[in-house]
Amino acid sequence: MIFTNKRLFALGTLCLTFLSQSASAQDVTAELPPEVRSLLQREMVQIDAAMKSIHGAIVRGDHDVVEKQGKAIHDSFILQQSITPEGRKALKNAVPEGFLQLDQGFHALAAQLSDSGGRKDTAAQLKIFGQLTQACVTCHSHYVYERFGGLDTQ
Repeated sequence: MIFTNKRLFALGTLCLTFLSQSASAQDVTAELPPEVRSLLQREMVQIDAAMKSIHGAIVRGDHDVVEKQGKAIHDSFILQQSITPEGRKALKNAVPEGFLQLDQGFHALAAQLSDSGGRKDTAAQLKIFGQLTQACVTCHSHYVYERFGGLDTQ
């Protein structure tokens, strides 16, 4: 995947949009059915493990791990996994559109990170990893900040 200035600008604009949203939103996962909430939590655990692995791989220059783990994050889209049609509907009804857009942007960044691993482009990996980390902080501080009290609500 090739990065263009327009793409990077659009992604940056999307992140800034979420950063400027009101912090008064409730925990968006609170109203999810237990099975959907469990799927989402499992996805977050998998992403957390992959992010830790990617960090180590970047500092070691292990581009293959960056490529594979970036792909694993990209492919972990909850809406494309084992969620039922009813669960998908419940998720879309329970969370704001901004949450879904941020999630989609996050997974797109993961694909870009994977591509940068395949190109052995450490500079791009560092930049994209930072953007992924910012997306995590943005999502957690806006949509589940009650569970992450150490984060600013920005």
